[in-house]
Amino acid sequence: MRAVDAAYPRAKRLHFILDNAATHSSKRPKKALEALGERLVLHFLPPYCPEGNRIERVWWDVHANVTRNHRCKKMQALMAEVDAYLDARNAQRSASPLLRAASARRAA
Repeated sequence: MRAVDAAYPRAKRLHFILDNAATHSSKRPKKALEALGERLVLHFLPPYCPEGNRIERVWWDVHANVTRNHRCKKMQALMAEVDAYLDARNAQRSASPLLRAASARRAA
């Protein structure tokens, strides 16, 4: 928090979006909050909020397009499909179910 405070000295408010990890409500962050006063605003996500967590949406996409109905006999083959899917997904703006078929053809 202090590093962000120092990086944005002109900002009237600094907003942090946090999950509910115990470290976010321990003594150390509370002291920093007291020192920074009203300038720092914390927004806590609900205990489980996949819609608000971008990585959860990625895992849903990987599961829907790779892991849910895979036919890999070995974990190494499944991980190769996941890697290929993520590489293709990262190369474009949005994921497509067609990417799985393309990665399976490349692996064959």
